[in-house]
Amino acid sequence: MIDRHFGEDARARIADAVRRAEALSRGQIVPVVVEKSDPYPEARWRGATAAVAIATGVVLAAHAPLSLVELALLQLAAGVLGALVASWDPVERLLAGRRALDEAARARAMRAFHEHGLHRTAEGTGVLVFASLFEREAVVLGDHGIHARMTGGEWDRAVAALAAGMRGGDPAKGFVEAIALCGARLAEHFPRDPAHHPPRNELEDAIRASPT
Repeated sequence: MIDRHFGEDARARIADAVRRAEALSRGQIVPVVVEKSDPYPEARWRGATAAVAIATGVVLAAHAPLSLVELALLQLAAGVLGALVASWDPVERLLAGRRALDEAARARAMRAFHEHGLHRTAEGTGVLVFASLFEREAVVLGDHGIHARMTGGEWDRAVAALAAGMRGGDPAKGFVEAIALCGARLAEHFPRDPAHHPPRNELEDAIRASPT
């Protein structure tokens, strides 16, 4: 999924968007995309359990003359089939539940924030622009220097742009738009001082991509 949406051209556009955004401020923006934030094993268990329950209910309702061994084999086959069906993305999302998807994506974003050193910038102006493709979730996180000056909800437009890109099948475009919006907010709160040398680029501009 990542290779399909983030080829060489898409990665170049995103890196260029980061450079343009950082040219306006003292912020350090890091884009990160993961294919999936969690394996959701509970979804397959739920799929298997539901399939076994349905198969058993059908047998009982039909008064099928099955032996205990035959019933057990039917239940086993139904469980395997249910787990396989639950591995299909739309079904897996449904069985995992929206709350679990949201929590997994946010937890993975928090981990990415620290993995990529956003908490170690000189002025505390690191900003993570994060997308999890399976969950179709977007998260924007700012370091302590950001939160000291920005009110809640200031990243909402960036999150919405990235989420819209994923829903529209072009997450790279969503990243470019979200990064531009983040850059505009950073330029307002952390403008560059033309009297001083440009700040050092502390974090690489390229998007970081990972399966999980």
